[in-house]
Amino acid sequence: MAEDAVPTRTSSLEAWAKAIGRATISPGGGSAAAIAACMAAAVVEMTAALTASRESYALVHEEAKAARARAEGLRQELLTLASADAEALRGFEQALALPRGSDGERERRERQKRSALREAAEIQRDVLAACGEVAALGLAMVERGRESARGDAATAVYLAAAAARSAAAAIAINLVGEPSDSEFAGFGKAAAARLAAVEEAEREAARLAGASGG
Repeated sequence: MAEDAVPTRTSSLEAWAKAIGRATISPGGGSAAAIAACMAAAVVEMTAALTASRESYALVHEEAKAARARAEGLRQELLTLASADAEALRGFEQALALPRGSDGERERRERQKRSALREAAEIQRDVLAACGEVAALGLAMVERGRESARGDAATAVYLAAAAARSAAAAIAINLVGEPSDSEFAGFGKAAAARLAAVEEAEREAARLAGASGG
């Protein structure tokens, strides 16, 4: 991969880590949050697979198989969102580099900056929604999955919650100064509601995992 290239959904974890560690804003925190949520989805896959492999959990085999399939889809989706966020921030970087000597140039520069930030906010909205699904699946595995993997399932919820907090914060930051009549004006309120649900799942996962010693 070229030194300044944006990683894709098929890039290695090493490539992602190296790219995020560069002295640029792209890829940045938004991509890192999506990658963290991707790891959370992978842990849900693991715990669901372990649950489905044990005959003693036959009553929840179908639920575990469905959770595994959905978690796999979310893992792939989050990798795509990580790359999309990096592309959006690259657009913001390019806008920052535009000339601003005249009123027209400044107006064009601000317009492109705002467009890139709105795109990034939309991407993080989708990351937050995916985090909500991952957290719910992880909590289900804490509640009903294989007991020996309960701590792992809780870890999936914790990772998803951390990524959700990052996504909600990114939405707020990216939409600073957004007009009250903008179609994006309601993003913050919706993000707060989604984050609250994820954090409730996190608290419940911690309670259950602690109670079981998992």
